[in-house]
Amino acid sequence: MNLMGSLDKPLIGKFQDLIYKRFGIHYSREKEYLLVSKLEKLKTKNPGLDLQDFLSRLQSNDPEANRLLLREITVNHTFFFREESHFEVLVQDIKLRELDSPLIWCAASSTGEEPYSIVISLLENGINRFTIVSSDVDEKVLKAMNLGIFNEGRFSNTSRHVMVKYFKKTGVSSYQIRRELRQFLKIKRLNLHEDIHFEEPFDYVFCRNVMIYFDDVGRRKVVDNLVQNLKVGGLLFVGHTEALLNTPSELKKEGQSLFRRTS
Repeated sequence: MNLMGSLDKPLIGKFQDLIYKRFGIHYSREKEYLLVSKLEKLKTKNPGLDLQDFLSRLQSNDPEANRLLLREITVNHTFFFREESHFEVLVQDIKLRELDSPLIWCAASSTGEEPYSIVISLLENGINRFTIVSSDVDEKVLKAMNLGIFNEGRFSNTSRHVMVKYFKKTGVSSYQIRRELRQFLKIKRLNLHEDIHFEEPFDYVFCRNVMIYFDDVGRRKVVDNLVQNLKVGGLLFVGHTEALLNTPSELKKEGQSLFRRTS
């Protein structure tokens, strides 16, 4: 059986290189068939699409080509301690500001790798009084987050120390978060495109690697929701590959994909 189908190997290699360099997503030789499947699906959804021409558009950083590619390759693509420098900033800021029981919102938190990464990062640094609201629009991923069972592929950036201390093996290639960590999460179904008003604003808001899916109007709607639920002095984290165009006046850029609310 030819897993490459109608795609030649050099072309696949070019897509692999571009995706890795631009988005940090690595398709190893063993996982090459997954990329082929996604590219074939892209062709099916866009009749007449020529992949060589599509690659050229990507290389010239065509926005529409980027959007189409990301829609296929980033669906539920998440792992523990993704963009972990943000967690280091979070720990440092909590300690610097001497916050007691900080309140954190993880918006679009998918199956839970991000909020559980925050829990572990805080506990590892002696911070054990905090609450994280983890939200997503998809009930299926919220149920998965609550269950807390993850395939070993989600731990590519996780140390052995963390695996032993915070997870237990539940199958040949799966691990479950230790249940005592679940107490730090409040799981909610929320649509970021609807008006959201929490009773108490947050010290920190994470909304990472989701802005890319929205147009300018939708992105502004999401950012407005995030900002109005963030305390003055609080930090907003977005994905490393994302940018906030027309940054709201209430926010001041403070680092890579990092903004502080100043008013």
